[in-house]
Amino acid sequence: MSDKKRTTGAKSKPKKTTRKSSKSKPSSPSFKQRLSLFKSRLLSALWSLFWKGGLAVCCAIALYIIYLDAKVSKQFEGNKWQLPVQVYARAMTFHPDQYLSENEVVWELERLNYSRVNRIKRTGQYLVQGRTITVYRRTFEFYEGEEGATKFTLNFAGKKLASIVDEGGRRVPTARLEPVQIARIGNETNQDREFVPLNKFPKVLKEALLVVEDRNFYEHHGVSLWSIMRALYSNIRAGRTVQGGSTLTQQLAKNFYLTRERSLVRKINEAFIALILDYRYSKDEILEAYLNEVYLGQAYNQGVHGMGLASDFYFAKPVDELEFDQIALLVAMVKGPSYYNPRRYAERTMERRDLVLRLMAENGIITTTEYRSALDRQIEIQPLKESMLQSYPGYLELVNRELKNLVPNEDVVHAGVRIFTYFELQKQSAMEEAITSGLPYLERRFNTSGLEVAMLSVNTEKSGVSALVSGRQMRFSGFNRVLDTRRSVGSLVKPAIYLTALQRDYNLGTLVDDSPLQVTNAAGKTWAPENFDHKFRGQVPLYRAFSESLNIPAVNLGLELGVYNVANTMTELGVNADIPTYPSMLLGAVELSSFDIAQMYTTIAANGRYSALTSISAITDSTGRMLYQHRPEKTQRFDPSSVYMTKYGLKRVTKSGTGKRLNKHFPAIQLAGKTGTSNDLRDSWFAGFDHNTVTVTWIGRDDNKPAKLTGGRGALELYIRYLKPLNPQAIADERPEGIRWAFVNKETGKQAAPHCGPTIQLPLRAELFNPKPSCN
Repeated sequence: MSDKKRTTGAKSKPKKTTRKSSKSKPSSPSFKQRLSLFKSRLLSALWSLFWKGGLAVCCAIALYIIYLDAKVSKQFEGNKWQLPVQVYARAMTFHPDQYLSENEVVWELERLNYSRVNRIKRTGQYLVQGRTITVYRRTFEFYEGEEGATKFTLNFAGKKLASIVDEGGRRVPTARLEPVQIARIGNETNQDREFVPLNKFPKVLKEALLVVEDRNFYEHHGVSLWSIMRALYSNIRAGRTVQGGSTLTQQLAKNFYLTRERSLVRKINEAFIALILDYRYSKDEILEAYLNEVYLGQAYNQGVHGMGLASDFYFAKPVDELEFDQIALLVAMVKGPSYYNPRRYAERTMERRDLVLRLMAENGIITTTEYRSALDRQIEIQPLKESMLQSYPGYLELVNRELKNLVPNEDVVHAGVRIFTYFELQKQSAMEEAITSGLPYLERRFNTSGLEVAMLSVNTEKSGVSALVSGRQMRFSGFNRVLDTRRSVGSLVKPAIYLTALQRDYNLGTLVDDSPLQVTNAAGKTWAPENFDHKFRGQVPLYRAFSESLNIPAVNLGLELGVYNVANTMTELGVNADIPTYPSMLLGAVELSSFDIAQMYTTIAANGRYSALTSISAITDSTGRMLYQHRPEKTQRFDPSSVYMTKYGLKRVTKSGTGKRLNKHFPAIQLAGKTGTSNDLRDSWFAGFDHNTVTVTWIGRDDNKPAKLTGGRGALELYIRYLKPLNPQAIADERPEGIRWAFVNKETGKQAAPHCGPTIQLPLRAELFNPKPSCN
């Protein structure tokens, strides 16, 4: 093939050409443009950060406020405070024909801080005219409920209360005083307060507080910007802090929820809480809380909180009985109770009080005349009382033990329970004085030392412990000798022997053997008891062996009856302890506490009716709801005729037996009792009673060395001293139907005509009574 064909047959490729773009390449942005773009993006980022951060902060604040709101509501609507346990003595009650003297009533009124006046104008006052006492009793919430203020007149005749007349001149069957508060048992907060409802605070006090501390209280919403600015201006002008800007609500928030730390964070919290309080609660609720919360001083280690307690702490009267100058003083102290302490800084405190009085007058709370009268009064503050917990520690220990059993829930107790007891202040004071004067006297007279004491009294009708001293150092708590010391009781066991016998075929004239005696036990040991005077009298009537506390007749009789039966009698009388059943128990070789003995003799004094001893009559919670009320359940454990004869024997003890010294001091009053002495004169006992009170006294040494005192020398001495300032009532027993009085021959122990030999008139069982006895 030729070159031409070759060329013509091949297809030629088109020539590729490059077309130049019509658009030119863009130039770089200028600096100004870049800066503008950066600002735009920065502002967008900042705005995004701002609103997101703001939203987060708002959410955090909202959550914090919700938290604060829950915290504030929980405490404000629940138990705002751990209130102290309040312990009260018994309320003095009056009824016609009551064995009572004017002096006893006046003594009680003075302990209640009533004022003796010539004309009664208000509650808390009394008037004495001749043999009448008119009392204007305060309002008080008893455990049965609140009783309003009332005026009544007591009319006396002889040794009794003849009648009670009300304000309208009508005779009434009963009246009573409010009880004395004997203790306030605090808690771990070391705060003490007396809660008072808002309507019980005097109007003058509330108005004075608002004028001085927060004039616009009912207008602002918890925080007052105007007050803050005014305070800031005053402080800048003075160059120091002279005025505060906090409202009452803020002060309550600070005291109630916050610490005393001074910082911006705390002030912010204070404002938030104040706003929440004001939003959630009424002004009256906030004011009531403030009046009960405000700190007004220190009582030993307890802070005094609230106007109610401060009124008692400084003036010994309820807040509704305060005078204008006293109200002004409490309001003045709100600014600084330490700086304006009337006990330490009377002059500066009076200046502040006078300023408050002036503000009260300028704002029409009191008149000009009232202002001048109040201004002239000096500050009169009650002496700082002993700590109530140190006043009666022995008695309060008994109360506390019973409280733990009756109200085991500590939350209920810490919410402010009120305990009403059987405590009688007059008896307690007489008991303490008897011990204070009596023990040194006994140590000097009988050349002994280191004596200790346990003493208590019991109300026979209620089985209520009315007074108790647990040791010589009666203001110190610690070992309670009444409840926890167990010592040999000596002859105090003998009434149980004679009661066991009189429950059977024995009578008070029955002859018992007082001859030498030996008892050999299973181990071969011989016991030979003796009388205290080491003499033997042969056959003696039971009443004489009883009253003279002869040992041999008691042992012979006890062995004849059976030691186990005597021990069972003691158990039935209420002794809650293991009682040994060996023969020496018949002479008191059994260790019992004073409380056991008191239980035993109370059952005898109550004519054989047993009821467990207690110190508490009632318990209420902080709202007045009854938690417990003591209702004595009397169980008749012994035949009334047997107990009547046993009580006769105990009466003879005080007339002609080992306790006859009692008759010399109280010849016109029938009393009963029994002395007791343990081996080597280690323990001196006396258990005695009048018509309504059983008292047990023990004297000994903690180291169990001889006290060198018999029951008649030692314990009886304290009992006599105890009774003297009181008004003991003679025992007036009703004769049971199963008893007749008859003459009994002392030598034969048989009923006889009055002229038939040496006779004595004794109570006998009716079935043994012979209306026409012979001389055989």
